[in-house]
Amino acid sequence: MSLKIYLVRHPKGKDNDKKPEPNDNAAKDAPPEEPRLADTDESRIKRGLDKVFWLRVGLGILAGIISAVFGSPLDTNERIFVGFGIMIVLFIVSYGIAKTFRVPLLPSDKRKLVTTGYGSYFLMFIFSWILVNTIINADVSSMIVH
Repeated sequence: MSLKIYLVRHPKGKDNDKKPEPNDNAAKDAPPEEPRLADTDESRIKRGLDKVFWLRVGLGILAGIISAVFGSPLDTNERIFVGFGIMIVLFIVSYGIAKTFRVPLLPSDKRKLVTTGYGSYFLMFIFSWILVNTIINADVSSMIVH
């Protein structure tokens, strides 16, 4: 007993596989295809929003460093207010810089200019603030507690 497997195409596939031959005269008369505007606009929007994202990451690190340096001689309660004040001011500055990039957003997507990268901005701010504050005050952490 032997088992034979035959691969057979479905009959509908034969008609669909045939491609019409292009008419040489029709190809000469037709204008060349232009690049689709949607693709170029989407790539410009994506590049612009990527710039905004990396701007916010960089300014978040800068805000954390500035907050740690200016806040180190202050009292603990004052340090918190100064740190978050600097963070808010630099975020507003990042929005102003992002507007100068002139990202071609639709009117319904204007909110993306504010929301792009704000989570990363905050996390990089907190990370760099803690890191620089720890480096500045490293002598305090080496004390022995009785």
